[in-house]
Amino acid sequence: MIIRPPAGSEYEQVVNCLIEARGTEYYSAEYYNARWLEANIEIFAAFDDNGELKGVSGLSRGLFNDHKTTGCLLTVRPGFTGNGMGIRLVSHFTDVLRGRGAGTVKGQAATTHTAAQRITERLGWTPTGFLPGARHGKNALVLYTGNLSVKDAGTLYIHDEIAGPACWMYDKLGVKADIKTNGQPGETRVCCVRDAHNRTVYIHALECGADLPKEQAIVALNLRDPSAVYGYESLRQNGFCFCGFDPLGQYEHAILYKGKAESDMQLTGQAEKMKQEAERI
Repeated sequence: MIIRPPAGSEYEQVVNCLIEARGTEYYSAEYYNARWLEANIEIFAAFDDNGELKGVSGLSRGLFNDHKTTGCLLTVRPGFTGNGMGIRLVSHFTDVLRGRGAGTVKGQAATTHTAAQRITERLGWTPTGFLPGARHGKNALVLYTGNLSVKDAGTLYIHDEIAGPACWMYDKLGVKADIKTNGQPGETRVCCVRDAHNRTVYIHALECGADLPKEQAIVALNLRDPSAVYGYESLRQNGFCFCGFDPLGQYEHAILYKGKAESDMQLTGQAEKMKQEAERI
């Protein structure tokens, strides 16, 4: 078995693998387009000695990150599950990122995909939060971070309501963080991504002021800015729920969500622990 990037027509095999393993509605529609995959996702495929593709993994850009450091794809062909191939595929792209000098690797696993959750946790990744309804407006995603080399997150401005979950998470990641629970409003600076396919609006709040958007959306607060404390309190007063963190990137984020909460999460070990930490709020 060899793991390598596919080439040319092999991207059609990648699409066939996704369909055989997950059907045509598990991933967003563009994932079933071979040319789109080739252009947008860094794919790693496992081929047997006969050149037949048996499983794939892939890296994409994060929500607010231009670098492909987020594992967005993990699929093993029916009949080849349970033999450690998933671990090998994820370990492969983790080693690739480590070789490139990346400080972290990120991952997302559907709350209904417990096998993917178990793989990331076996590799020592830490569940840090959730994106409710982030796939087709249905399944929530568990967010994972694997710390490859980061030692210190620096000074972060975190509302005291979520300081407990933050301390739990950074301890699991093995990272120091200087957490400040005081801050003041700033001038609102945001960038928005409207995901029509998943019927979701993502708002990246670089700085929080009185006119911070409060529409139904997923909001990521920049915890490196003192106004994040004000932004968190303002959103909570307007019906937003805390659903975790996206740490150790260009920005440190607290994620809040306004909308219908997920009700049928299927979670393993550490992901359930993170959910319990969030639910204490």
